[in-house]
Amino acid sequence: MGAVEMNKYNVFLRWVLSFALILLGTFIAYSTGTISQVNNLDFTKISFLIYFLFMVCTVYTGVNTYKVCKGSENITSDRIETFNHRNEISWFMAEAMFTLGMIGTVAGFIAVLSSNFTGIDPSDVNSTKAALAGMSAGMGTALYTTATGLICSLILKLQVFNISYHLDVLAKRCVCKGDSNVTK
Repeated sequence: MGAVEMNKYNVFLRWVLSFALILLGTFIAYSTGTISQVNNLDFTKISFLIYFLFMVCTVYTGVNTYKVCKGSENITSDRIETFNHRNEISWFMAEAMFTLGMIGTVAGFIAVLSSNFTGIDPSDVNSTKAALAGMSAGMGTALYTTATGLICSLILKLQVFNISYHLDVLAKRCVCKGDSNVTK
C-alpha cells in the first residue's frame, strides 16, 4: 500500500485503532471481573443493552467509514449526503445510549428509595444490614448504567465525528470541483 493509499484510509485506520482499544477495554473489564460485577449489581441489565447497541453501532460506523474511504476519490455529493444520513443513525444511537444510562440511574434510585427504608428497625443490626445491601444493589444499577451510557455514547460520538469530519472535507472538495449539489 503506497503513501497515497495509506492517506486515503487514514480515517478508517483511526476507526480500526478505536475498535482495537474497545476490544482491549472489554477484555480488561472481563479479566478484572468488572463485567461480572456489573451483571451482579445491575438488576435491570440496561448496561448490557447499552453495550450491545454500542458494539452494533461501532461496527456499522466502521463499515460506513471503510466505504467512504474506499470510494473517496470518486465520491459525489449524492453519496456524501447518503453517508451523512447514515451517520445521523449513529448520532441518534449515541444519544439513545446516554438516555438509557439515565433511565438506569432513575431505576436504581427508585429501587433504593422504594423498598429499602420500609420496616427498618434502627436498633436491629440485621435489618439495617439488609437495608444497606438492598441500597447497594440499587446504587450499583444507578452508577453502572450511568457510566456505561456515558462512556459508550462518548466513544461512539468520537467515531462518528471522525467520519463526519472526513465527509465535510470531501464535500468541500466536491464544491471546489464544481459539484454544486452538496447539501448539509
